Amino acid sequence: MGTLSEDVRHAKEIVDGLLKAKKLLKMYPSNNPIYIKTVDEVYGKFKNLFDFTTELPLKIHQNEITFNNEKVYSSQQKTDNLALFFFKDGIRELTFLKGLNAEEFEDFIKILNTDFENTSLDDDIVTLFWERDFEHIKYLVDEDVLSDEETQSYEKIYEEIKNKACSDDNLTKAFNDGLEAEETPPSISVPISEDDFKHIAADREREKMQPKIDKIITILYELIFNVKEKLLFSEIVNFIESALDYCIKAGDFKRACFILDSVKSIIEDKAIEDENIRALEKIYATISSEPFILEIGKVIDSKTLIEEKEFMTFLKQLNKTSIPSFIEIMGELKSIRGRRMVIDALSILGKLDIKTLAKGLNDSRWFVVRNIISILGKIADTGSIEFLTKIMSHPDQRVRKEVIKTIGNIGSLNILQYIKIALNDEDSSVRIAAVKTLGNTKTEPAKKVLMVELSSKDFPLKELTEKKDFYEVIANWQDQDVKDFLLSTLNRRTFFWNKRYDEIKACAANALGMMGDKEVIPFLEKATNTRNALLKNFATAAIKRLTS
Repeated sequence: MGTLSEDVRHAKEIVDGLLKAKKLLKMYPSNNPIYIKTVDEVYGKFKNLFDFTTELPLKIHQNEITFNNEKVYSSQQKTDNLALFFFKDGIRELTFLKGLNAEEFEDFIKILNTDFENTSLDDDIVTLFWERDFEHIKYLVDEDVLSDEETQSYEKIYEEIKNKACSDDNLTKAFNDGLEAEETPPSISVPISEDDFKHIAADREREKMQPKIDKIITILYELIFNVKEKLLFSEIVNFIESALDYCIKAGDFKRACFILDSVKSIIEDKAIEDENIRALEKIYATISSEPFILEIGKVIDSKTLIEEKEFMTFLKQLNKTSIPSFIEIMGELKSIRGRRMVIDALSILGKLDIKTLAKGLNDSRWFVVRNIISILGKIADTGSIEFLTKIMSHPDQRVRKEVIKTIGNIGSLNILQYIKIALNDEDSSVRIAAVKTLGNTKTEPAKKVLMVELSSKDFPLKELTEKKDFYEVIANWQDQDVKDFLLSTLNRRTFFWNKRYDEIKACAANALGMMGDKEVIPFLEKATNTRNALLKNFATAAIKRLTS
């Protein structure tokens, strides 16, 4: 690698610092002097970088991290590989923004040091990032975690092995000998804990019980058609509910679905007396009741192996009366996997009764409210707007931000009035969410609202990062009105030097570069002659973008 530019050198120092923190801080508690010194040292590198730029965008590859197409980290190791740490969970870009505070940075470091292999967490980095809701750390996720890059890598390895096998008689012989050899049990060098023994015993017990449960289900199914006495039939229903309860506690949602499907077929066929059909229908009320949902909460919050596809199928058997119970357990669950499964559950059940789901917006726990907002966004029913707009003044800014993003994604003719309110929120992250929501609409009224905001007398008082976000959003329209507005801002004369107005000019230059119109290059070239370093850097970067 040749001589690095100043910004690339800073980026490399930061990535090296993150790797050092990831390795070192696992060994010390947060009050240890070495821990504190390391965090301060790496955070200081960020503060130095943000003296001359507003963001640090890092591209994440399988074994590399790049900045401005320059390699700032590379490793082929399978362990302690910082690039692979992010890449394996689907993160393809990580951007740190100016304004990053010490608390955010330390929380980020704690996520880096999470031991995903040896803790009870069943989730990944992306989930932890979403839960923390960083204001000055953004990330881009590839939903298809096994990327083309990985696939090609594995195919290449496969071809190499295949070719080697074809050309090496000894290897071929060894391979054939291996197929014919007696299978020997693997030796276990890792000690098994008492908890491990308990889980193994529980799994063995469940394996033994499964055939018995199947027989019990078959017997109960036969008895349903043969028993006539009301009292005895009631006992059969109780046995069915007990069988369902056993399946749920064992995490066996597949068999629970089988039982319920069998019951449903009997009800639909009306092959038994009406009174007995009504008794069977009560089973569906039982599985949607609070005690039953609490048992579901316990099992999904535990380490019990659960087939999530079967769990989702089971949810379709429940009715809307289960919604309040799921909302309640969402705030009590300890594991991230459990909370995510409840969110998925409410995304299905909530469609049955939006009004009941929306009652969760009154919960005293901010994270429950934010999750309900997210669920309403997944359901995307325009009727949710009525409930969402009522909590736009929620005391927690994370909730207000989620509201803005959600009503923007749902879409409605009257959301503009609410976004205008959010543009004046006391918290910058909410204002930025509002302006990005405006940009996503790309309507003429939204453009006018944004241009009025950019022209307001208070706009120059905003922080540089926020100004830059606002101007980047207005560039989305790419029409003559916006172009003229940006050029007017760039060429604005002031009677005395003002740092805040130079920042606005720099943001306008950046936005012009995003619009893709080469006619503005002469104006940008003129702006590079300024003595202001920020304006000069932004104008130069805009020209580079337009000419590359």
